[in-house]
Amino acid sequence: MNRSNKKSNPSSQEIGLRIANICGRYLLHTDHLHYGFWPEDLPVSLENLPRAQDLYSQFLCDHLPEGVTTILDVGCGTGHNAELLLERGYQVDCVSPSPYLSEVTESKLKGRGHLYNCIFEELPEGKKYDMLLFSESFQYIQLDGIFERFKKYLNPGGAVMIADFFRIESNSGRKSAMGGGHRLSRFRERLAEAGEFRQIEEIDITENTAPNMQLVDETLQQVAVPIRDMVLDEFSSNYKLLYTPTRWLAKLFFRKKLEKLEYKYFSGARNPENFKEHKRYMFFLLRHIPA
Repeated sequence: MNRSNKKSNPSSQEIGLRIANICGRYLLHTDHLHYGFWPEDLPVSLENLPRAQDLYSQFLCDHLPEGVTTILDVGCGTGHNAELLLERGYQVDCVSPSPYLSEVTESKLKGRGHLYNCIFEELPEGKKYDMLLFSESFQYIQLDGIFERFKKYLNPGGAVMIADFFRIESNSGRKSAMGGGHRLSRFRERLAEAGEFRQIEEIDITENTAPNMQLVDETLQQVAVPIRDMVLDEFSSNYKLLYTPTRWLAKLFFRKKLEKLEYKYFSGARNPENFKEHKRYMFFLLRHIPA
């Protein structure tokens, strides 16, 4: 894959991906960036997260349709799923818009597959596959016109596997502490309108993925909140002349953003219950049936 020699400053999302990957590798001994799949008999803990993530990948492999040989992994993350599929004898190419994750993925592909360093909407046409895989990447794909785009990269009768969370309507009166995800009802509408795609399988795995939010909440409350409080206490005690006007200006100009950050990350609302109120983690397997 050709790379530009021109360097650009990494985005906040890119930095976040790097931090998550580094922390996972050195603290948890995993380079997964996916949710874990938690069966009832697996205790929810950071120590068990790598096992839950392996079970997530196993779940996807267990639902691969017959007749699939070539796979395009769209939004491949660190290439973990692609590596697993290659080891099982599949031919796999990957799509990743992240420069950092692309380097990690290339180290796993080892020349066994091609890596397209772009977003799905900019993917060159030409090569076609038996299946397109969207593992927690579908939420980043533009929904309008998506089924027409699928057909450009699928062999006749090809399949599309989607594993991701979607937004649902909630009557709880509580705000969602987590953004992202297409509206589930809108996805169903687009699928019905597409006509040439038949739903082969649909599984709601919300109960198996929501426990990940317990780990997120525990980490935020036991690590992030104390660090924030310590920094603010240190700043307010030793830099009073600077702290007071800075705090006042921040509230004046960034009040809504600060309130949003407080609710999402420090209020304890980012938990399994809130996730299940506003999201559905769905598995879809679709088959293209040419007209």
